Amino acid sequence: MKNKIINKSILVSLLTLNTFIFPFTSRAVETSAELHKVDQSGSYGFSVAIGDNFFNEQAFNWQVSYNRIEEVNITWNNDDIDFSLDTIDVGLSYRYYPKSYNKFVNSLMVEFQVGTGIVVTENKFTWPDLQEEKYFSEQGDINPFLKFSIHKSLSRSTTMFLGFKHYPSYSEFDDISSVFIGFNYNFGKQDGY
Repeated sequence: MKNKIINKSILVSLLTLNTFIFPFTSRAVETSAELHKVDQSGSYGFSVAIGDNFFNEQAFNWQVSYNRIEEVNITWNNDDIDFSLDTIDVGLSYRYYPKSYNKFVNSLMVEFQVGTGIVVTENKFTWPDLQEEKYFSEQGDINPFLKFSIHKSLSRSTTMFLGFKHYPSYSEFDDISSVFIGFNYNFGKQDGY
């Protein structure tokens, strides 16, 4: 129940930020949703994001997203423990738009993103017999990530994309990678590709 309240408050915060701050400096706001298959068996996740370009430069963009990964496993003291990981990711990206006489190639875009994930919820395990606690991640931990995706334009305002995301080190969980599929939708005026 507590996680659902936290998740709803994060989503409301992102929407409020979008509504009250970004329209004054943005021509268009890009929203996206992603489904992730994480590199551990049985682990999966999702992301919802808002973003825009910098200074009307189509190639340079920012993005803020809420991410949740379920059933991430860690082994500690011979116990296998599953956790859910919640982060707010802040990223900067470069987008490359190939030019060609081929209509399909012109509908593609390649995106490279770098950023940081800020942990929202702590993950700890308590061993009652040993009266011991272990924190695997704490609120406020900052973990860098890299992201690569290929987008296919479906219309002037909608794209579908496939990609790969990698946290080289996620607190005590070591590295975490995922492949994902998602959709973007642009609100407002945009240049299109």
